[in-house]
Amino acid sequence: MPKALAKIRPLVPLLLDVAVPLALYFALKRLGANDFWALTVAGVSTGAAALVNTVRHRRLDFIGVLVMLELALSVALLFLTGDARVAAAKPAFYTAFTGVFFLVTCFVGRPVVYQAATPMATKGVRAREIAYDRAWLESAEFRLRQRLMTAMFAVVLLAESALRVVIVYSYTREQIERSFVISQLPGIVLIVFVLGYFRLNVPALSRIVDGIQEQVEAGASQT
Repeated sequence: MPKALAKIRPLVPLLLDVAVPLALYFALKRLGANDFWALTVAGVSTGAAALVNTVRHRRLDFIGVLVMLELALSVALLFLTGDARVAAAKPAFYTAFTGVFFLVTCFVGRPVVYQAATPMATKGVRAREIAYDRAWLESAEFRLRQRLMTAMFAVVLLAESALRVVIVYSYTREQIERSFVISQLPGIVLIVFVLGYFRLNVPALSRIVDGIQEQVEAGASQT
């Protein structure tokens, strides 16, 4: 059972990001909320944890900024358009923004995937941490694969953003419930594809880090 859970663990955030907004939307609709506010609350629910984290640490991080921008955008669009389809499509705003941010990190500093994978790749082992850092500095293949993985994630986010807008606006205002549900599907398919691509790269990345870790441990044993 633990092995089975480990295999689906990467999908848990994705499942929550889809299930929570859908559940909130239909619950609020049953309670009498109109489409716009039901969709707005459902959309910002995925960023609730980020806001809690921001308050706890008393600093505004990147995700917290995105969530607050989305909330401000929602209120502004309510008064400007009154169209519930805008609320259904607006998650595309921060998805696209995040995709652009991911792309930027491919060229500036170290890519997002490298940073996000550090705890899992090193597991708190000092020799592994040193090897992981040296892999970035010394291996062109390692850097290329990390950048390609981050770029792939960015492209998927941008594609999901565009598809969400297209799907939502291909339905009428009266079909908002159907368009909101269907607009979640491209994200599921694309993220599963990215996870598969990541899985293909893990053996090569591990091989590089393993080789450097052996050198680090061998050097430590000689001192």
